[in-house]
Amino acid sequence: MTEVGEVIHKAKSGRLILKIFEMAKINAGDTILDTHGKKLGNVNELIGPVNSPYASVILLDDDFEPKAGEKVFRFISKNPYRGFRKEFKKIHGKKVRRKK
Repeated sequence: MTEVGEVIHKAKSGRLILKIFEMAKINAGDTILDTHGKKLGNVNELIGPVNSPYASVILLDDDFEPKAGEKVFRFISKNPYRGFRKEFKKIHGKKVRRKK
């Protein structure tokens, strides 16, 4: 877990708005956790200027009531290949999916 920002407020749309710290690296789709390690939701989009971004997070629990100023963290997987990777090899000039 790495600290990425703090809660600003919950928007009328039900999304959580976060102020991202200057040196934090965060992408759309990253999982956001609270201080206790509980999953809050996933980053939907990054908004605002590059040097001072905000993030819109789709919450997993609609009843969650955030506290302004609460620190949030990003989940970092130990597996560097956590996403789905398509592996192809060329056979006679055609791409063919590898069998596992």
